[in-house]
Amino acid sequence: MYPPHPSEPAELRLYPSTDESALPVSPPLATDAQVTLMVGGRKFVTARTTLTAESDYFRRLLSGRWENEQPDGSWFIDADPDLFEHILHYLRYHIAPVFYDNEKGHDLGRYMALLVQTNYFQIDALEIWLKSKQYFNAVKIRCTVEEREGEFDTTVITDADVKFVGPVWETKHVYVCPRGIPVHTNYGLCGKDCKKHRPVTIRYDAGNTLRTAVIKKTVIIDEEACRP
Repeated sequence: MYPPHPSEPAELRLYPSTDESALPVSPPLATDAQVTLMVGGRKFVTARTTLTAESDYFRRLLSGRWENEQPDGSWFIDADPDLFEHILHYLRYHIAPVFYDNEKGHDLGRYMALLVQTNYFQIDALEIWLKSKQYFNAVKIRCTVEEREGEFDTTVITDADVKFVGPVWETKHVYVCPRGIPVHTNYGLCGKDCKKHRPVTIRYDAGNTLRTAVIKKTVIIDEEACRP
């Protein structure tokens, strides 16, 4: 007898009888034995304890009561190998996967497909994590906006997604020091000597300047939120 396929309704699933007296006696199995799985044509090798620690499906499959072990010693699983890769990663490290793209956001369809698989493989903690959409809590976005004036090097080395808005020309009125000192760009920078030469009316010159907005978006993955 084989475990049910993921497409079968839950109520049609057939599991070994819970009446231990009605079950054949199987020899004890090594808990740390290596297991080879053939999933959708892909080969996965892992430890028996990795598979059975959280999955009721694999506890039953590898209990010795099923007779679907292949002649070469591997076990055939009719499932999506790409999704099973995430299932196995979770069973190994207890970290839930996050399907997030900086441009598109969360891949909700992929989460739903993985939810079907976790239900089939009976991994309760991961199933609850997916059902409650905890992946939204796992991704945090930090945005900063900085305004820069004049020309600057746009070469940026950062882990953030950087966008430049502009540049645009703006007319700027610049304070003129009575003594013509260039670094005195506002009245407060002038000292007593400058103020002695100050005319009745403070002078400002009009000039054009470039202004650019630098927007930085950093995606932060909260590892603790990825632990169901």
